[in-house]
Amino acid sequence: MTELVELQHWRCPWCRDYLPDSPRGTAIDHIIPRAYGGPHRRWNLQLLHQECNSAKGKKITAEALELADAHDVAICMDIGQYRAGVRRRAATYAVRSTLQLGGEARDRALGAARNLTVFFPEARVHAVIRAAAEGTRPADSVG
Repeated sequence: MTELVELQHWRCPWCRDYLPDSPRGTAIDHIIPRAYGGPHRRWNLQLLHQECNSAKGKKITAEALELADAHDVAICMDIGQYRAGVRRRAATYAVRSTLQLGGEARDRALGAARNLTVFFPEARVHAVIRAAAEGTRPADSVG
């Protein structure tokens, strides 16, 4: 933790505020979330405030996509274990999360999201992907 906090210049990468002097109130975060295939390696770790870690959750950030590219990590979610309705919602969520990204990171995320249609050919998921690619908000009936 000492190494992380010093590399981050005592700042929380999520909110940019200073981290506390003690480990209390902080959390080690995986930049590429473990749920999406992020490894437990030093280059994938950062120290956040506990509240910031909760707010970040399993979000895929532009930094996570860049880090995945640099270390040849495929960002994916093993959703095959869930029933169809849950898989459909997971695919929809993955596509909606691309709306927060910009430029090349967003294009890569959308490219990966389009692969979900192999497993989820429902028209609703196609509509979400099209809306995300166009930069518009998906229809409320999707999901």
